[in-house]
Amino acid sequence: MFSHIAITAANAAQAKGYRAQTARRKDVSVFADPGGRRVGSLGATVNALRRLLARQSRPRTLLVCHSGGDARRTPGYAALGKAFIPLADSRPLLEHIEEAMSALPLPRKGGVLVVSGDVLPEFDPSGTDFSRPGVTGVAYPGPASEARRHGVYVVKGRSAGLHAVDAFLQKPDVRSGTHLIDTGILFIDWPTAAKMASLPVAGDIYEEFPAMLLGGYAPFSVNVVSPCRFFHVGSTRELLEKLGSDGRYVDAAHCPLHLAGDNVVTNIPPGRFKSLSLAKGECFTCIPYGKDSWLDLKYNIDDNFKTDGLWEKHGLGEIAKQVDYRRLLPLRSGKRPAVRVTAPVRIDFAGGWSDTPPICDDNGGCVLNAAVRLEGAKPVEVLVRERADKLVRVVSKDLGKRRFLRSQAEIDCHDDPSDWCALVKCALAVTGFRFGSRGLDISICANLPKGSGMGTSSILGAATVAALAMDGDPDFLCAKTLELEREMRTGGGWQDQCGGIAGGVKLVTSKPGTPQAVKISHPAGQEWFASLLAERGLLYFTGQKRMARNILRKVLSFYSENPHGFASILVKSLKSGARAAAAAIARRDADAFAKAIAGYWRDKKLLDPGSTNARVEEIAERVGPYLSAYTLTGAGGGGFMFMLAKSAADAKAAKQELSRNPPSTHSRFYGFSIDNDGLQMDFSWD
Repeated sequence: MFSHIAITAANAAQAKGYRAQTARRKDVSVFADPGGRRVGSLGATVNALRRLLARQSRPRTLLVCHSGGDARRTPGYAALGKAFIPLADSRPLLEHIEEAMSALPLPRKGGVLVVSGDVLPEFDPSGTDFSRPGVTGVAYPGPASEARRHGVYVVKGRSAGLHAVDAFLQKPDVRSGTHLIDTGILFIDWPTAAKMASLPVAGDIYEEFPAMLLGGYAPFSVNVVSPCRFFHVGSTRELLEKLGSDGRYVDAAHCPLHLAGDNVVTNIPPGRFKSLSLAKGECFTCIPYGKDSWLDLKYNIDDNFKTDGLWEKHGLGEIAKQVDYRRLLPLRSGKRPAVRVTAPVRIDFAGGWSDTPPICDDNGGCVLNAAVRLEGAKPVEVLVRERADKLVRVVSKDLGKRRFLRSQAEIDCHDDPSDWCALVKCALAVTGFRFGSRGLDISICANLPKGSGMGTSSILGAATVAALAMDGDPDFLCAKTLELEREMRTGGGWQDQCGGIAGGVKLVTSKPGTPQAVKISHPAGQEWFASLLAERGLLYFTGQKRMARNILRKVLSFYSENPHGFASILVKSLKSGARAAAAAIARRDADAFAKAIAGYWRDKKLLDPGSTNARVEEIAERVGPYLSAYTLTGAGGGGFMFMLAKSAADAKAAKQELSRNPPSTHSRFYGFSIDNDGLQMDFSWD
């Protein structure tokens, strides 16, 4: 099986639908074409490689499944995508493609396999060979009538097996003979894939890319297999012929049906129709979109929707961007959806405050932080279920509080940070929820002390937005969480949510300007750093709670005044310290990392002396002889203290010192570890 699967989508709306349908799978990522425009299959591959390699360790074997088509000729599945058409065993086409491609004898060192999400090739994989460097395709001998509609390989000889490619023709004007027809399968070794990540995000992988390969970009080979068949649903009639029975195809239709024949019926919600009668050749589907709208689409089995203007007539292009998957997907299971989101919290090691507007708007930001579990668990959890009525019930498990929201006006009143329910109300607002559209049970929990300095409120906000929107895309969540904090008037930057959304230790940077666009990179040395923290890292709750917004006001006031240019100097020091800390991890240099941590604590106190207090200084004095460096996480003023001991023995001694006589009844050490997964979403049905 593949280590990871990347599904490409034409736009953010389509990507949201794919994520909703793969939410249970931790080995799947969905990447929308950037910029709100189609970039071609080569551009989509490059985009997926860039983003996947920037977020996590490189998977050994990666399957890139191109699924950016509109499915116009199969409108019954336009909202879901052809890759998710269920086959005879009820499993989606995507799973069958994955299963078939897993049978290929790919090299042990791995690589990237590129396929189309709407075609299932069927051939004997045992004779294929993907051991050559560069790029290797798969082709089969076929007649000129097929060759004129596909890509064609040209090689010396026609025998089965592996050949060097001499030429590649796209839909050649051939009238006779046998030709080697492209199956759409391309295997790319990792050196070539890594090189591709620097290509422009544009172009077709079956047109521009073969020309590049033949021009010397990388070696180019092809496997010739025979025979080869394809499962492909190109139209509504093909859907009926290949998957229907007795002249009808019915999927997720929750009402009595009276069908005359040649009918395709999909996604009819319960209660919408007492019954549905269709004449011969008539088809029907329902698409939920917007807040509470439905498109009831009746069409003919031979309607094209691609060339006959029906797609435009029914406004399907715009409706596809507004599909409400929270109403669509339950139709396919008959149950109400439940979404559970869990997330780690974060420790900032260097660069904090540089991510806060207007500081980052003027200078760009640079922060080194890590997603962490506490006592072996992700501390943040949000669970959203749909209710049968139209009320919204909010429960805070850690506070032991609950409340019913009974009007839109109550939801709109969300700018009081002292209101424990304000965060949920604000998350409802920024995700476009309107009271009365549906009922919700929302349960939130942050299982760590309040005022912890671990980015908890921002990460809890991101998790709530993810659960409500059923969308775990990091870019979307970072932007929406910033919007949430502006609506709540709590202020703050982007590093907290980035710290919990993306796993591992990462350097998060941005350039000057608005809106802020962050870039996440993972320094080398992650395993070494995890071992260093396990041996010498300590996380201690000081027992001193603090409100970050109080420190925020002072820091931003100091930055605005910028006496003698000192604030600007400190911002530069914060950013350079974050880069120095990341470089230290990459070099596996514990002393340099400790120096960067100490510099970060110094700079925070210079920005605002209120970053520390008497209790914090007392703790530091008691365990200082055992430490290489320490800092308060987040803004400071209390909360958690991160310590790096000089040795394992010193870490033990520091724990003994503070455990014998803690500074408060709430002070204690917490076990912690790097969380490499980040925010995770589980999708189920009640």
